[in-house]
Amino acid sequence: MRLSPSATRRSAFTLVEVAVTILIVGIALTLVLQSLNTSKLRAKQTQHLKIANELGSLTMGRISAGLYQEDVDTYISGSYSEEGYPEFNYEATFGDNPFPSNDEDEPGARFDNWYDYDEDEDEEDEEDTEPYEKVKLRVTFPVLSEYSNQIELERWIPWTQVYGEDEDEGLGAGDIR
Repeated sequence: MRLSPSATRRSAFTLVEVAVTILIVGIALTLVLQSLNTSKLRAKQTQHLKIANELGSLTMGRISAGLYQEDVDTYISGSYSEEGYPEFNYEATFGDNPFPSNDEDEPGARFDNWYDYDEDEDEEDEEDTEPYEKVKLRVTFPVLSEYSNQIELERWIPWTQVYGEDEDEGLGAGDIR
């Protein structure tokens, strides 16, 4: 059986149909590759945030344990190279001190103190309360696209854990430790 010429023309694709199909597949492939790249960036950002949070908690624990007592003044900084993350860095401030790189108008640059003492308040009342120090820690890591490259942690830590015991409150003659 022999097919008519119009039947053979209908069974093949035209050049326009092939071009449109290639265009649609190209656009779809481009969108899939862009979403794959975005997913990779988000996964890396999530990994950086997780590591930064863990390293920040480690540093807060070290401050709370008193390991930085000799270094603490109003600001300390360092790197996590010893922990195997040389691209991660930290900065810590104590009390009401802002981070050196913050502008005063930037949100988070100013923060209040735990206690709001009046100037007329008796010193005896101040000694009855256990003082805490605000410790604010910023961990920075490599920049990925438009995502933020830092996290900030904040804790109230007892003053003696941050700075150590006062020398004035040393042991008396009859005290045993």
